Order: sequence, then structure tokens, then C-alpha cells
Amino acid sequence: MSKEKRYVVTMDMYVYADNDYMARKRAHKMRDKIDKEMGGARPSITEIGEQPFASMSYRKLDDISEPISKIKDEPLPF
Repeated sequence: MSKEKRYVVTMDMYVYADNDYMARKRAHKMRDKIDKEMGGARPSITEIGEQPFASMSYRKLDDISEPISKIKDEPLPF
């Protein structure tokens, strides 16, 4: 058995985007990159919200799911 200890890390970061869709897309892309770089760390996104610079206002997004690719005319795999 490994002698390494397992830790939980909570992180907050800013993502700059033109709209909610792009913010979700960039957040999930960052999550995937962290997972790949850390060898299966399995990070999760628990909240995404909009907060303008130098403002106390905050708008929590209702949908934080990973956006689906817009490619619709792709042939089916079978």
C-alpha cells in the first residue's frame, strides 16, 4: 500500500468569457486539463457564477453542465 496521503483541495479561479456558454466551456476545459495533468485527480465543478470586476454583485448560473458539441451533422458511429 502507498504511503502517500490523499488530500482534498478546494480552488476558486476566474474564467473570462463573452457569455455563460463560453464560461461553462472554458471551466470544463480547465477541469479536463487538471485531470489529465494530475493523473486522474477527478476534479469537479461545483458552481459557476458571473461577477463583474470591482463589483459585489454575483449571479449564480443554474446550468453548470459541460456544453455539448454543436456538431450535428456528424455521421453515427455504427
